[in-house]
Amino acid sequence: MTVLVRLVALPAVAFGLGLSAILSGESMVEPPIRKGTSLPVPDMEVVARADIVLEDVLPDAALAVYDSASPRIYLHRRLLAQMGPALSAFLVAHEQGHLAYHHARRHRFGIEPLDTPIGTLWAYEFEADCYAVRALKRERPDAIVAAVRFFQHRTTTPTDREHPPMGARADSLLTCLAVAG
Repeated sequence: MTVLVRLVALPAVAFGLGLSAILSGESMVEPPIRKGTSLPVPDMEVVARADIVLEDVLPDAALAVYDSASPRIYLHRRLLAQMGPALSAFLVAHEQGHLAYHHARRHRFGIEPLDTPIGTLWAYEFEADCYAVRALKRERPDAIVAAVRFFQHRTTTPTDREHPPMGARADSLLTCLAVAG
């Protein structure tokens, strides 16, 4: 695919996904935490039991698989190395947040996928981001700064269907930081 086609196609795809979510009545961007509200209590035991799996063929830098018997975090070492230690620390804490809040996609007994609504998937992302802020604010504030900058510098970059817009994630991180005090 030529560069020109990519430059035209990616915004069109992102627009189409956003439009389909609006037409379906789903909330596009609604961070889970606001002043005067709080997140659910994280399950730290699941986070402590999680296996870390290094896998350099992942479609993303990191991902979590919540399974009550065997929670796992998969890390793409090469991508994380390119992102640097601060952003990598944020991404690992973000994946721990998915486990801590038991975020899982809905499936019918593993045989046939049952779509999890986009609004739910986006809420999972915001919650995991806030978990990372709370986990890192004392010992790794540089990781939070790196994540905010990462998202702020990519506000016009389209995301996949499962992730909120990057600018909304940057704003949500700042809100979580303010609420976490």
